[in-house]
Amino acid sequence: MFARIALILLSGVFLVDVRLSLAQLPDPATERKQINDSCLTTKGTRDEVAKVEDKAVPVEGRRIPIRVYTPKGDGPFPLLVFIHGGGFLAGNLETHDNACRYLCNRTPCCVVAVDYRLAPEHKFPAPLEDCYEATNWAATNAAMLGGGSGKIGLIGDSGGGNLSAAVCLMARDRKGPMIQCQVLVNPALDFTRWDKGFGFRRFRDYYLKEDKDANNPFASPLRADSFKGLPPAFIFTGEKDIVRDEGEDYAAKLRQDGVSANVYRQQERGHLGARWAAAAPEAEEALDLPIGVLRAAFRAGM
Repeated sequence: MFARIALILLSGVFLVDVRLSLAQLPDPATERKQINDSCLTTKGTRDEVAKVEDKAVPVEGRRIPIRVYTPKGDGPFPLLVFIHGGGFLAGNLETHDNACRYLCNRTPCCVVAVDYRLAPEHKFPAPLEDCYEATNWAATNAAMLGGGSGKIGLIGDSGGGNLSAAVCLMARDRKGPMIQCQVLVNPALDFTRWDKGFGFRRFRDYYLKEDKDANNPFASPLRADSFKGLPPAFIFTGEKDIVRDEGEDYAAKLRQDGVSANVYRQQERGHLGARWAAAAPEAEEALDLPIGVLRAAFRAGM
């Protein structure tokens, strides 16, 4: 039995449409390596920044690794929390290093990349809780990190876009840090749409403990009852991306509840994946447009 599968992996693998036997799908460890290798071997731009430091966020007897990128020049700088994609299965501080450098150097801002726990070893809500805790810690320690301007944004691609939107919901509901903007690139935002024939279904199954979790707004931010009080959003979608409508519908929901939300649909493109992670030339539009949005948001102090 064969299924037509878009092997684009919510994280960051290149977009390839292939026919695979279901029996040929790799196991999670193999697939994780394939995604990570694709990000690391894709040719892209590697910007020089003033400083890169690996740190850790202490939380409940364990530590969440983070990497802090500081731009050249005099601070304090705005702070940007970066949540990588990877289908909740893959991605790490190395796979998206180029994208972090690109954003840090050209916004400019301090970037805090979060190395959250991954599925299927750690299912929902563990990866999200890591991202929220790291964001909360970064906001509290912004001055120490070089981002003492008091201006904080979130950015994430694909599965990281899901987690970024969910962190914004958590921050609102838990009265956490004040986030000024959320930038989502090719985000996946509603697991209830991922039926058995959906090309990304296995990533949903890696991440969620049980099917009913798909209705939880912290897993599927598009399912939230209210979008009031969320940060202004910029959502970058691809015309041919399988999750395009999720991002665009999220923007519509935000606007209905009075939240500023803009969408840019990249024509003739699918899921950027590894090309965005590596800051490859094909993904520059998806990096440069968010940079403009972030600059405006940080200047305005929204």
